[in-house]
Amino acid sequence: MTTEQINIAIAEAQGFRERGGGPFGIYYDKEDDNRYWVSPEYIEGFKPPWTDFDGTAYYPLPNYCNDLNAMHEAWCSLTLWEHQEFRHELQAVIAYAQEDEEPHKGPCHSVCNATALQRAEAYLKTIGKWNES
Repeated sequence: MTTEQINIAIAEAQGFRERGGGPFGIYYDKEDDNRYWVSPEYIEGFKPPWTDFDGTAYYPLPNYCNDLNAMHEAWCSLTLWEHQEFRHELQAVIAYAQEDEEPHKGPCHSVCNATALQRAEAYLKTIGKWNES
């Protein structure tokens, strides 16, 4: 999956809903939130919020692939059972990434130092939304 696909899949799992096309590409909204959200890839280099010709403000979707805080919020939405599954998935993602590297210092060290992208992959695998293609 591309980082954009990963970000959108996690955003949808977090309650963001696609609402159609706008001046900044496909936009999303979220229940109980009166803002519109767009994929950050569409508006790189601009400072949010972005405003279209009629004054509608758009904000970037969370960048789960690069932001540990955003991934923590996603992780907090998991159930206790899913937290355990997430840990197993994250260890598997890390082990695969370290196949050609030096031996790691143990599972705790690896999990604590996992990147946001590794956590995003493990999250999507935990909730059954990971697509290998």
